[in-house]
Amino acid sequence: MTTATDRSDRAKRDRSAPKRDRSAPKRNRSAPKRDRKEASSAGPGPSPRPRGASRDGDKEPQHLADRERLFAMSLDLLCIAGVDGRFKQLNPRWQQLLGYSLDELLAEPFLSFVHPDDRESTLKAVEQLSAGQELVSFTNRYRHRHGHYLRLEWNSSVAPDGQTLYALARDVTERDRAAAERRAADERLQHLLASCRVVLYSAKFDGGYRGVTFVSDNVSAQLGYTPSELLRDPAFWRDRIHADDRGSILAELAELPARGTLVYEYRWLRKDGVYRRIHDECKLVRGEGGALCEIVGSWQDVTERWETEQTIRRQSTALLQLSTPLIPISDHVLIMPIIGVVDSRRAAQVMETLLSGITARSARVAILDITGVSIVDTKVADALLRIAAAVRLLGAELILTGIRSEVAQTLVGLGADLHGLVTHGTLQAGIRHAMRHDVQGAAAAR
Repeated sequence: MTTATDRSDRAKRDRSAPKRDRSAPKRNRSAPKRDRKEASSAGPGPSPRPRGASRDGDKEPQHLADRERLFAMSLDLLCIAGVDGRFKQLNPRWQQLLGYSLDELLAEPFLSFVHPDDRESTLKAVEQLSAGQELVSFTNRYRHRHGHYLRLEWNSSVAPDGQTLYALARDVTERDRAAAERRAADERLQHLLASCRVVLYSAKFDGGYRGVTFVSDNVSAQLGYTPSELLRDPAFWRDRIHADDRGSILAELAELPARGTLVYEYRWLRKDGVYRRIHDECKLVRGEGGALCEIVGSWQDVTERWETEQTIRRQSTALLQLSTPLIPISDHVLIMPIIGVVDSRRAAQVMETLLSGITARSARVAILDITGVSIVDTKVADALLRIAAAVRLLGAELILTGIRSEVAQTLVGLGADLHGLVTHGTLQAGIRHAMRHDVQGAAAAR
């Protein structure tokens, strides 16, 4: 039974509740039933995916677009081909590199673009792939539209069906050309080293010699040892320096940091047991921060040159002795005739020979005949005066013969002190003077 109070409360609640918008469409009460029916008819399985999610199939177009973009942008040559010898798909790099359009490349068997000498090896690579080999690498040459060939380096694989080939190629024309030029340069260098007599070397140096680190192959021809023999033992080079030369050579090496370069010669033991004279030129190489690093240099066997120089020196000495003969004409009188040109070296030889002869024979008189001297200039005249002074210091008398008018003028022009210098125009006059002086000296001695 509803009371008045209940009716009043219900009225208040109705007034306070929000009013429904009567203009909104009415709710389709049958929709839930239809949804439930569709859900029940779907059977067991995952629930429908929410909005905004995507399956792999939805991403596939994007993946294909990415792959196509990478395929087009690659600087390498990418291709898909069949074992029938024809291209199926090529990236644009083929046209850029070879000059053909992609349609032209796809229209012909790929072997038609391969250098004739490389077709057999290319077919062999295709056969290996067809036989199931997973990855095949090889190199061949492809013809450019202008007729020249480019060298391509390939990496290829085969699809599981054994009929489709996937390949990547790279233009290595310049790389291979540079490598060929380096090989040719190396071969020329080795030929030059084998043909020349200079051995190149490097050695570790940190303030002291620490052993050879490199030596050219021609060391075998020059010194008899193999490169490995010198590299194996750090003391190999040092121990084969002649004992009389070793100390001075090592002392000079110690000065290398201050000097930077050295040039020296020493005797070094060749493998056949013979000492050879070695001309050594080396330079110090510094590393980062100026740290001592190594020596680079060259060895040259100069034994023949040195022996030739010694022979020339001995012959020169002999010729000088012949050019300054000292002839005794009595127990105390010597004659030295001079013929030819008198230079500073010959003047020194004249003085040495004359003074030695006077001392050895206790000569009282020495005759220096310059009749055969073609030119007597101020240098020659000065040398003659110095010889005369040296002879007087030994207590002997010097007679200068063969004086011509021009010689007399030169001597006077020097303004030299000619006191005590006896001169005669001819050798005969000088000999007569010397013999009288000798006789007088002998009588005085008795």
